[in-house]
Amino acid sequence: MILFLTSRLNTYMIDKDGNKQTIPLENVSRVLDNIKKYLNGTNRIVYVANDPNNVLKNEEKIKNIIDSFSLAGIEFNEKILLEARNKKDAKNIILGADIVILSGGKILCQNKFFRSIRLKNILKRFNGIVIGISAGTMNLCKTVYNFPEEKSDIKERKWVKGLGFYDKIIIPHFDGETNTYQIECEEVDVVNDFILPASHKKEFLAIPNGSYIIIDNKNVSFFGDMFTIKNGVTKKIEL
Repeated sequence: MILFLTSRLNTYMIDKDGNKQTIPLENVSRVLDNIKKYLNGTNRIVYVANDPNNVLKNEEKIKNIIDSFSLAGIEFNEKILLEARNKKDAKNIILGADIVILSGGKILCQNKFFRSIRLKNILKRFNGIVIGISAGTMNLCKTVYNFPEEKSDIKERKWVKGLGFYDKIIIPHFDGETNTYQIECEEVDVVNDFILPASHKKEFLAIPNGSYIIIDNKNVSFFGDMFTIKNGVTKKIEL
Protein backbone atom coordinates (compact mmCIF):
# COMPACT_ATOMS: atom_id res chain seq x y z
CA MET A 1 0.00 0.00 0.00
CA ILE A 2 1.21 3.48 -0.91
CA LEU A 3 -0.12 6.30 1.27
CA PHE A 4 -0.59 9.87 0.07
CA LEU A 5 -1.29 12.11 3.07
CA THR A 6 -2.64 15.37 1.66
CA SER A 7 -4.21 18.51 3.00
CA ARG A 8 -6.30 18.91 -0.15
CA LEU A 9 -6.28 18.00 -3.81
CA ASN A 10 -6.79 20.87 -6.24
CA THR A 11 -9.75 19.47 -8.17
CA TYR A 12 -11.96 22.55 -8.45
CA MET A 13 -11.99 26.32 -8.54
CA ILE A 14 -14.58 28.82 -7.33
CA ASP A 15 -16.02 30.93 -10.15
CA LYS A 16 -17.09 34.57 -9.92
CA ASP A 17 -20.57 33.52 -8.78
CA GLY A 18 -19.20 31.43 -5.94
CA ASN A 19 -19.85 28.07 -7.60
CA LYS A 20 -17.41 25.16 -7.72
CA GLN A 21 -16.07 24.34 -11.16
CA THR A 22 -14.17 21.08 -11.66
CA ILE A 23 -10.67 21.46 -13.10
CA PRO A 24 -8.01 18.91 -14.10
CA LEU A 25 -6.17 17.69 -11.01
CA GLU A 26 -3.40 20.26 -10.60
CA ASN A 27 0.13 18.95 -10.43
CA VAL A 28 1.00 20.95 -7.31
CA SER A 29 4.24 19.65 -5.79
CA ARG A 30 4.14 16.93 -8.51
CA VAL A 31 1.17 15.17 -6.93
CA LEU A 32 -0.31 14.16 -10.30
CA ASP A 33 3.08 12.87 -11.47
CA ASN A 34 3.45 10.79 -8.32
CA ILE A 35 -0.06 9.36 -8.51
CA LYS A 36 0.67 8.24 -12.07
CA LYS A 37 4.02 6.85 -10.95
CA TYR A 38 2.53 4.60 -8.26
CA LEU A 39 -0.77 3.74 -9.94
CA ASN A 40 -0.66 0.11 -11.10
CA GLY A 41 -4.00 0.09 -12.90
CA THR A 42 -7.15 2.05 -13.64
CA ASN A 43 -9.85 -0.54 -13.24
CA ARG A 44 -11.47 0.79 -10.05
CA ILE A 45 -11.42 3.94 -7.95
CA VAL A 46 -13.16 3.96 -4.56
CA TYR A 47 -14.17 7.11 -2.72
CA VAL A 48 -14.80 6.47 0.99
CA ALA A 49 -17.33 8.90 2.41
CA ASN A 50 -16.88 11.03 5.50
CA ASP A 51 -20.54 11.00 6.55
CA PRO A 52 -21.85 7.68 5.19
CA ASN A 53 -25.45 8.90 5.26
CA ASN A 54 -25.05 12.20 3.40
CA VAL A 55 -25.88 10.81 -0.05
CA LEU A 56 -26.09 14.06 -2.01
CA LYS A 57 -22.85 15.49 -0.61
CA ASN A 58 -21.00 12.22 -1.14
CA GLU A 59 -22.14 11.91 -4.75
CA GLU A 60 -21.12 15.51 -5.41
CA LYS A 61 -17.65 14.86 -4.00
CA ILE A 62 -16.98 11.66 -5.90
CA LYS A 63 -18.18 13.23 -9.16
CA ASN A 64 -15.75 16.10 -8.69
CA ILE A 65 -12.85 13.73 -7.99
CA ILE A 66 -13.60 11.41 -10.90
CA ASP A 67 -14.14 14.26 -13.37
CA SER A 68 -10.96 15.98 -12.19
CA PHE A 69 -8.89 12.82 -12.61
CA SER A 70 -10.45 12.25 -16.03
CA LEU A 71 -9.59 15.78 -17.17
CA ALA A 72 -6.04 15.12 -16.01
CA GLY A 73 -5.84 11.98 -18.14
CA ILE A 74 -6.63 9.25 -15.60
CA GLU A 75 -9.79 7.32 -16.53
CA PHE A 76 -11.20 4.52 -14.36
CA ASN A 77 -13.44 1.73 -15.60
CA GLU A 78 -15.33 1.46 -12.32
CA LYS A 79 -16.16 4.19 -9.81
CA ILE A 80 -17.57 3.23 -6.43
CA LEU A 81 -18.74 5.45 -3.59
CA LEU A 82 -18.37 3.54 -0.31
CA GLU A 83 -20.99 4.72 2.16
CA ALA A 84 -23.90 3.47 4.27
CA ARG A 85 -25.77 1.63 1.51
CA ASN A 86 -22.89 -0.66 0.54
CA LYS A 87 -20.70 -0.70 3.65
CA LYS A 88 -21.31 -4.43 4.19
CA ASP A 89 -19.28 -5.03 1.03
CA ALA A 90 -16.43 -2.71 2.10
CA LYS A 91 -13.73 -5.38 2.06
CA ASN A 92 -14.45 -6.60 -1.48
CA ILE A 93 -14.97 -3.05 -2.76
CA ILE A 94 -11.63 -1.81 -1.42
CA LEU A 95 -9.51 -4.88 -2.11
CA GLY A 96 -10.63 -4.77 -5.75
CA ALA A 97 -9.57 -1.13 -6.15
CA ASP A 98 -6.48 0.44 -7.67
CA ILE A 99 -6.89 3.66 -5.73
CA VAL A 100 -8.87 4.52 -2.60
CA ILE A 101 -9.60 8.10 -1.59
CA LEU A 102 -10.58 8.99 1.97
CA SER A 103 -12.75 12.09 2.06
CA GLY A 104 -12.25 15.22 4.08
CA GLY A 105 -14.92 16.38 6.53
CA LYS A 106 -15.71 15.78 10.19
CA ILE A 107 -13.14 13.79 12.16
CA LEU A 108 -15.41 11.92 14.58
CA CYS A 109 -18.07 11.06 12.01
CA GLN A 110 -15.47 9.62 9.66
CA ASN A 111 -13.57 7.87 12.45
CA LYS A 112 -16.75 6.07 13.49
CA PHE A 113 -17.47 5.00 9.91
CA PHE A 114 -13.92 3.72 9.41
CA ARG A 115 -14.25 1.60 12.52
CA SER A 116 -17.65 0.27 11.51
CA ILE A 117 -16.24 -1.13 8.25
CA ARG A 118 -12.97 -2.26 9.92
CA LEU A 119 -11.01 -0.15 7.49
CA LYS A 120 -7.71 -0.63 9.30
CA ASN A 121 -7.79 -4.39 8.80
CA ILE A 122 -8.86 -4.04 5.17
CA LEU A 123 -6.09 -1.59 4.32
CA LYS A 124 -3.47 -3.92 5.82
CA ARG A 125 -4.27 -6.24 2.90
CA PHE A 126 -4.56 -3.52 0.25
CA ASN A 127 -1.84 -3.16 -2.39
CA GLY A 128 -2.89 0.00 -4.20
CA ILE A 129 -2.80 3.74 -3.51
CA VAL A 130 -4.63 5.32 -0.58
CA ILE A 131 -5.08 9.09 -0.69
CA GLY A 132 -6.19 10.83 2.48
CA ILE A 133 -7.66 14.30 2.15
CA SER A 134 -7.69 16.51 5.26
CA ALA A 135 -9.73 14.52 7.82
CA GLY A 136 -8.99 11.38 5.81
CA THR A 137 -5.28 12.04 6.27
CA MET A 138 -5.67 12.79 9.97
CA ASN A 139 -7.62 9.60 10.61
CA LEU A 140 -4.91 7.51 8.93
CA CYS A 141 -2.52 8.54 11.71
CA LYS A 142 -2.02 6.89 15.08
CA THR A 143 -3.35 9.88 17.02
CA VAL A 144 -5.77 12.57 15.83
CA TYR A 145 -6.21 16.05 17.28
CA ASN A 146 -9.86 16.92 16.68
CA PHE A 147 -9.67 20.72 16.75
CA PRO A 148 -12.93 22.58 16.02
CA GLU A 149 -13.68 24.58 12.88
CA GLU A 150 -17.00 25.91 14.20
CA LYS A 151 -18.65 26.49 17.58
CA SER A 152 -20.72 23.31 17.42
CA ASP A 153 -17.48 21.28 17.36
CA ILE A 154 -15.92 22.80 20.49
CA LYS A 155 -17.41 20.34 22.99
CA GLU A 156 -16.33 17.28 21.01
CA ARG A 157 -13.51 15.16 22.40
CA LYS A 158 -10.20 16.47 21.19
CA TRP A 159 -7.94 13.41 21.14
CA VAL A 160 -8.95 10.44 19.03
CA LYS A 161 -7.33 7.14 18.12
CA GLY A 162 -6.76 6.88 14.38
CA LEU A 163 -5.97 3.93 12.11
CA GLY A 164 -2.28 3.94 13.04
CA PHE A 165 -0.53 4.01 9.67
CA TYR A 166 1.62 7.06 10.57
CA ASP A 167 2.94 8.07 13.97
CA LYS A 168 2.81 11.85 13.52
CA ILE A 169 -0.17 14.03 14.50
CA ILE A 170 -1.10 15.94 11.37
CA ILE A 171 -2.68 19.38 11.14
CA PRO A 172 -3.90 20.07 7.56
CA HIS A 173 -4.57 23.47 5.96
CA PHE A 174 -1.95 25.19 8.13
CA ASP A 175 0.32 27.87 6.64
CA GLY A 176 3.37 27.85 8.88
CA GLU A 177 4.84 30.94 7.24
CA THR A 178 1.98 33.09 8.55
CA ASN A 179 0.63 30.85 11.34
CA THR A 180 -2.81 30.89 9.75
CA TYR A 181 -5.44 28.26 9.07
CA GLN A 182 -6.28 28.05 5.37
CA ILE A 183 -9.99 27.45 5.81
CA GLU A 184 -12.14 30.39 6.85
CA CYS A 185 -13.63 29.74 10.29
CA GLU A 186 -15.65 32.76 11.36
CA GLU A 187 -16.76 31.42 14.74
CA VAL A 188 -13.48 29.94 15.96
CA ASP A 189 -9.86 31.10 16.17
CA VAL A 190 -8.50 27.69 15.25
CA VAL A 191 -4.81 28.55 15.50
CA ASN A 192 -4.57 30.71 18.62
CA ASP A 193 -7.29 29.07 20.71
CA PHE A 194 -6.68 25.44 19.84
CA ILE A 195 -3.71 24.39 17.68
CA LEU A 196 -0.94 26.45 19.32
CA PRO A 197 -2.08 25.78 22.92
CA ALA A 198 -2.44 22.03 22.21
CA SER A 199 1.10 21.96 20.82
CA HIS A 200 2.35 22.36 24.39
CA LYS A 201 1.02 18.84 25.02
CA LYS A 202 1.83 17.16 21.70
CA GLU A 203 4.03 18.01 18.73
CA PHE A 204 2.23 18.46 15.41
CA LEU A 205 3.21 18.11 11.78
CA ALA A 206 1.48 20.81 9.73
CA ILE A 207 0.72 20.30 6.04
CA PRO A 208 -0.31 23.40 4.07
CA ASN A 209 -2.61 23.11 1.07
CA GLY A 210 -0.57 21.86 -1.86
CA SER A 211 1.86 19.84 0.25
CA TYR A 212 1.66 16.12 1.00
CA ILE A 213 3.50 13.06 2.28
CA ILE A 214 4.09 9.76 0.52
CA ILE A 215 4.65 6.65 2.62
CA ASP A 216 5.98 3.73 0.60
CA ASN A 217 6.50 0.85 3.03
CA LYS A 218 8.80 2.48 5.62
CA ASN A 219 10.02 5.23 3.30
CA VAL A 220 8.52 8.65 4.10
CA SER A 221 8.90 11.48 1.57
CA PHE A 222 7.76 15.11 1.95
CA PHE A 223 6.56 17.17 -1.02
CA GLY A 224 6.07 20.91 -0.62
CA ASP A 225 6.46 22.91 2.59
CA MET A 226 6.09 21.17 5.94
CA PHE A 227 6.12 22.60 9.46
CA THR A 228 6.42 21.34 13.00
CA ILE A 229 4.37 22.98 15.74
CA LYS A 230 5.76 22.46 19.23
CA ASN A 231 5.31 24.43 22.46
CA GLY A 232 3.47 27.15 20.55
CA VAL A 233 6.30 27.62 18.05
CA THR A 234 6.06 26.85 14.33
CA LYS A 235 9.21 25.76 12.52
CA LYS A 236 9.70 24.99 8.84
CA ILE A 237 11.19 21.59 8.07
CA GLU A 238 14.23 21.89 5.86
CA LEU A 239 13.90 19.29 3.13
